[in-house]
Amino acid sequence: MCLHDAGLQSSIFTDLLAAIGDAACALAFDLPGHGRSGGLDALPSIEAMSECARGIAGWCRATRPVLVGHGMGALVALDWAGRAPESVGGLVLCATGRAFGLRDEAIETMRQVTLGRAPRPFDAARLAPGAPPERMRRFYMESIQTDPRATLVDLEACRSFARAHAATDGGGARPTVKTLIACGAAEPEADRETARTLATRLGANDATLPESASLLPLERPADLAREILRLVEAA
Repeated sequence: MCLHDAGLQSSIFTDLLAAIGDAACALAFDLPGHGRSGGLDALPSIEAMSECARGIAGWCRATRPVLVGHGMGALVALDWAGRAPESVGGLVLCATGRAFGLRDEAIETMRQVTLGRAPRPFDAARLAPGAPPERMRRFYMESIQTDPRATLVDLEACRSFARAHAATDGGGARPTVKTLIACGAAEPEADRETARTLATRLGANDATLPESASLLPLERPADLAREILRLVEAA
């Protein structure tokens, strides 16, 4: 079950779902306020997103799914696993360093966007250097489908969760299931260090995928699919 990042939607996983193919039953969905979701407002907290995701899993009759969380989705997966570990088969977490290391400036920039005082930012550095033009265009199109007001709520929810996590030294997010922390080799060193620290704290395995930054589902879908299927087999 794939959980998308802040300001994105389930379509970021299209290539990953295709790479998984018939090897496993996989699904992705748009959180309220994102992509083609019927909701108008984004959910105000990671905890609310986690509850929503658990409800959708139940509706889909997904029993102990492996959660594939990207960015904000990784925080949702951690909250889910922390609250209901018996309902989770495993975790594959991507772009955790970015999600936990969100800067206040990024939130303020998005707030200015919602007020019409700044253009919507496009962070090409989320892709590895030398990304082909078609991949850059794909990411751009993915990044403009969700209303910036929803993105602002997402970013604020991520910051709140990260601060609470830091205040308890991660005590609120210690899943007892098999966990993999996946990083892109071209992610900033600070983000990769955050991911390594999280992996150590959780007793998780870690993997670094080549020629990628923080958009692993878009940049390395086949490699990420292999890591997911390994974890599914071991779960």
